[in-house]
Order: sequence, then structure tokens, then C-alpha cells
Amino acid sequence: MTQNFTISRAVKINYSEIYNKETGKKIKKQDFFKLIQKNPRLFIEPVIGANGEIIKHFVDLSNQNNPRLHTRKNKPLKNELFPNFIAKTTHNKIIELNKLKGKVVILRFELEANNFRFKKHEIQEIDNLINKIENKNDKIKAVIFFASNKSEVEKGFDLKNSNFEPIPNSNNFHEKYAITRFPTTIVIDKNGKLVDYYKFVDEINLNEILSK
Repeated sequence: MTQNFTISRAVKINYSEIYNKETGKKIKKQDFFKLIQKNPRLFIEPVIGANGEIIKHFVDLSNQNNPRLHTRKNKPLKNELFPNFIAKTTHNKIIELNKLKGKVVILRFELEANNFRFKKHEIQEIDNLINKIENKNDKIKAVIFFASNKSEVEKGFDLKNSNFEPIPNSNNFHEKYAITRFPTTIVIDKNGKLVDYYKFVDEINLNEILSK
């Protein structure tokens, strides 16, 4: 079972890094405040870097009367190179997608780690698929992006001998990759290209993906 969730959270804005999305030009702080005064519904889009940090904000001055038009980001598409990420696990291990070429990468996107929303049984099912692969550590990398903080992930992610490495505080990665359905599972091939989005674990055929 999958569900769509909307999460509201405060985002800090660096007023020295605000740009006009159409022109690419930086907007001065005082000019930005003037825009806000004229239009309190001004749409401000965070630009998220590979490490999950907001590096700047775009102001989109078009269609400001209908902010809903701006709320959907384009997801990475099948057969395209998946955008790089550099993320830190709960054990302070750095994982970088671009350094995983040659391996099939399984990305799992979850919300809270310490309640019923965390679909542990699905993680166990994926683990079972991975464990059937000979020399699995040389062929597959599995990662979970949790919105939960580190302590909550450490409490909730209690699956022993799992192939998945948990990454906490991943709200920005959820947004960067336009993930709105939780849980979502993504598979990336050995060349770094997106194979597909999967709603159900039994749709994933690792042997077929590895053979390509």
C-alpha cells in the first residue's frame, strides 16, 4: 500500500542567494522584499545541490496568481542519468551515486522510520531479492532516504543484516527528486541511468537489470 503525503516545514532562505528563474540574475535583498510586499503569494523555489543542501532560491515571476502551477517538479525520467547525490548515513558513511557506477543502485524513499508508515516487510522482501544475487556486494547498493532525524532512524531501522544503508533528514532529497508517494522505490542501472519507479516489490527483477 502506498500513500501520498504533504509535509509542511519551515525553510530558511539565504537572501544573498535569490535569483530570477527566467533571467538567472541575482535579486537584491531589498528588491526581493518589495516583490514580497506586492505579492505575498510569490513562489520561491529552492535549488537543492547534490549533498541535499539548498544552494539558492529561484523566484518565478510568471503565473504568480496560481501558485499551484509551480508546486510540481519534474521527476527524473526513465533511461536518463539519475542526478548525483552525496549523502551521509546514520553511521556517518558518505555515499555518492557517481562513485557507484558498475553497480545497480536501489533507492528507497520513506517518511518516518519509527512508526507504522515504515514498510519494514517490503524492505525485507527487497533484502531477500538482493540476498539471492551471487557476490551481491560487488553488484548492488541499497539506500533508504528517511525524512526522520538520526535518532528516530536508529530506533526504527532495526532490521538486522539488511543490505540497506539508512540516510536521515532526507526531506530535501525527497524534494530534489520530486518524490510525493511514500514509500517509493527506484532502481538505477550500472551506468547510472534510471530503470524505473516501483510501487510494488515484486515488480523488481534484479537478475534482468543486472544482465543488461
